[in-house]
Amino acid sequence: MRLREKTVKAHIVFSLWILLVSVAGAMSAKAQSLQETVLYALENHPKIEGARASEEAARHEIVEIRSHYFPELTASVTAGRIYQDNATSRGLSVTRGASYSGYGESNIAVRQMLYDAMETSHKSEAAQAREQSHHFNILDTQRKIASEVVQNYIDILRLRSALQLLDEQSKELEDYRERIKDMAANGISDESKLQQARDVAMVIDSLRADYEGRLIVAEAGYTQAVGRHVPDKMIIPESMRELVEKDLDKVIAQAKANHPQVRAAYLQSDAARYDVEAEEGRLYPDLSGEISHYKADKKDVIGGESQDSRAVLKMNWAFSTGGKEVSAIRRKRSEYHEATHKTKEIKRKIEREIREAYARYLTFWRKSKLSIERVELNKKLMSTYQSQFKGARINLLDLMRAQSQLFKAELEKNDNIFNLLSAQYSVLAARGELIDVILAESLPAAGKQRKTE
Repeated sequence: MRLREKTVKAHIVFSLWILLVSVAGAMSAKAQSLQETVLYALENHPKIEGARASEEAARHEIVEIRSHYFPELTASVTAGRIYQDNATSRGLSVTRGASYSGYGESNIAVRQMLYDAMETSHKSEAAQAREQSHHFNILDTQRKIASEVVQNYIDILRLRSALQLLDEQSKELEDYRERIKDMAANGISDESKLQQARDVAMVIDSLRADYEGRLIVAEAGYTQAVGRHVPDKMIIPESMRELVEKDLDKVIAQAKANHPQVRAAYLQSDAARYDVEAEEGRLYPDLSGEISHYKADKKDVIGGESQDSRAVLKMNWAFSTGGKEVSAIRRKRSEYHEATHKTKEIKRKIEREIREAYARYLTFWRKSKLSIERVELNKKLMSTYQSQFKGARINLLDLMRAQSQLFKAELEKNDNIFNLLSAQYSVLAARGELIDVILAESLPAAGKQRKTE
């Protein structure tokens, strides 16, 4: 499926970007860019810090499991006074067959695991897979936060631009209303036309209230995602049209292989498989070696000094007759199947998100094209109405309504242009490429992005 539509006219695309360039050029050099905003959010968002802490915990788990490969050292020392009545004391004591004595005891042992049917090895591999999965979860968390930042950033630009258009239109319509009011006062026009002029102006006021409310919501979302207040000046980001318009089937295939969510799910599936193999290792005996030295010191009458030094091999094996081990293996195997099916589910979800993002992009591309044409049409209509007004063929109220209609077309064009830009970044987010593009050393050049076929 090819998204590039060959029939697009060069002057339509050029007009679309003229609006963006004109607004961007009017902004100060100190204005905040999208790249700076996303970078700040990724460096300071608590959700990302929490994900990194989870990755750090998984890394320590690997060290904890791998410690079973190394010798285990145990040592104990006991000191005090004891009273004993045993066969030794009764044989040596001629008084009462018992004795008090100072007491000292020490024990030191070194144990080394020699064979555990690869149980430790499989647990270590499972822990490594989970640690790597956490890494991709961090990337996916960053992707979601970056997408949220971008959407709020562009939405604020759209709403601010719309409110600027509303302010300009309000001034023009107020001028029309005052002229109609003077005409009504002088008897040139009736009161009904004045009331209709007020109604036209009230529609604009209602739109302003709606856009102001949306701006407050967008700014709240921006503050939550970025972690600081919205700057007064913001730079309109570059178009990502050339990066977006690719073969959809190839894009989906690449996303299914490389998307952070998919790679994290694959690693979780691998970890579950290693867990199954680790549980199966418990069915076999464990073999370990031990070197130990024991020494005790007390009166001869109750046993005297004793020493015990050993170098031995130990085999330990236990099996529950109630089927505990077999059930544990089956449970881990079911968890593995669950993880594999979840991977397939995530792939389907990503494909749906990509297709939806592309559909949204195409929708706003077409709407932008139509809105640009509609503005041009209404400008011609407004020019015709002005000529007719000068010729006294229409009244001032009709001219005011034509002006209001032109404004609504310009407002719709403004919304569609920014929504198209937002949709482009949404496509990159769905593909898992948003952060790589935004935080690249150099964003695509404006000239390259604006060329048309």
